[in-house]
Amino acid sequence: MNKKRLALALSVPLLSAQMVLASGGAENVESRINALEAQIAELKAMLAATQSQTDANAKTLQTTQVQASETASGLETAVATLDSMKGKLSNTEFDYGGFIQLDSITTTYQEGKPGNRLIDDFLVASLIPVSGPGAQTDSYTNTNIHNKTSRVFFKTKTPADAGTISSHVEMDFMLSGAGDERISNSWNPRLRHAFVKWDYEPGKSVLAGQTWSTFFNVGALPGVLDFVGPVGTLFNRQPMIRWTNGNYQFALENPATRLNSLTGTRLDDAEAMPDIVVRYNGGDGSHSYSLAGVMRTLQYEDRSNLALEGENDKAMGYGLSLAGKVVTEGKNNLKYMLNYGSALGRYLGLNAFNDGYLNAQGDIETIDQTALTLAYEHYWTPEWRSVFSASVASADNPSMSDYAAAGGLAKQYQSFHANLQYLPAPGLMLGGELLFASKELEDGRDGDMNRLQLSVKYAF
Repeated sequence: MNKKRLALALSVPLLSAQMVLASGGAENVESRINALEAQIAELKAMLAATQSQTDANAKTLQTTQVQASETASGLETAVATLDSMKGKLSNTEFDYGGFIQLDSITTTYQEGKPGNRLIDDFLVASLIPVSGPGAQTDSYTNTNIHNKTSRVFFKTKTPADAGTISSHVEMDFMLSGAGDERISNSWNPRLRHAFVKWDYEPGKSVLAGQTWSTFFNVGALPGVLDFVGPVGTLFNRQPMIRWTNGNYQFALENPATRLNSLTGTRLDDAEAMPDIVVRYNGGDGSHSYSLAGVMRTLQYEDRSNLALEGENDKAMGYGLSLAGKVVTEGKNNLKYMLNYGSALGRYLGLNAFNDGYLNAQGDIETIDQTALTLAYEHYWTPEWRSVFSASVASADNPSMSDYAAAGGLAKQYQSFHANLQYLPAPGLMLGGELLFASKELEDGRDGDMNRLQLSVKYAF
């Protein structure tokens, strides 16, 4: 089209030149030549513009072709990447879940207001207020409504040539250091579980990360509404490396020492060696049980002057646990847990007792501790059930002559739970629970608490 227009434009001045010559008018020749020169200059400009536009169009076309080629290459790479990811993820199973729970807890403390409000959220036996020597105190009642026990978890499971690799991450909102009850109740999430597990052969696995202590049989924990439960239960989560071989488990778990000082104050220190746990799981169709033992290396070092080594000592502690579940009829069952040891400490009843104390020479002396928990779960109908639990934990404390601050050590705890739960739909529970708990010190001081808890829970 441009070539035709250019040829037409060139024919015009040629025809004009012929007409000038044919006219023979000399007086008009110069003016007509000037006009022809102007037309020729205009045609040259049009030709240059046409050529420039043609070059620009060619360059644009070339750029477009390059961009299209690059885009096609990028799409091919993206498709290949997605195909690769699809191949890697096609064998991975993903799962998530958790529950939402609202708790309304009304508690009466017979010996006054507790110094730590953590006990308002769930039973921490060591925080039960006790009466002062020869003093009378007024009871204190508190109502606490919260849903901090709500939680969420995420799991993966991937089969591989070397076995099956699985992972688990779980959080809830208990023990939050942030938030308050004035305006938004904005509690921070906290880590419950985070571990990876490699099942390299059937019945054989290695676990690394944080989860329930191997010493603790979670299946023997009563189904009470309280977040933890009986005073005599084991209850501990911590980082570990665990090897499972059939019915046997062996674990190295995170250590920590807690002692009573010469003046009765608490000493916290790290242990040089991890806690060593060995466990056997057994049973048949109606009875499952576990027998576990833990060996601990306790230590402390006085570093009031951080640059200089002060008084220090090491000692060995141990614990034994027999726990299980017996199905009696239908879904009715009896759960039990018997724990004994020297320096059970933080493993028992949310650190109901410390590991031991320092004697007059600054040496560590461990304390023997015993605990028993029994719980019966009864289904009245498929939609209604109850759990009844009784528990006691005690310590064989030193005498005043052996340890001057012995009078302030906890001697015994007791607790009783009774609840009624309604299960109208899968995952949904509405329940109420009565709790009675007591604490007694070595010098005879004691304290009691009574609690009514109403809960709504939906598991998803």
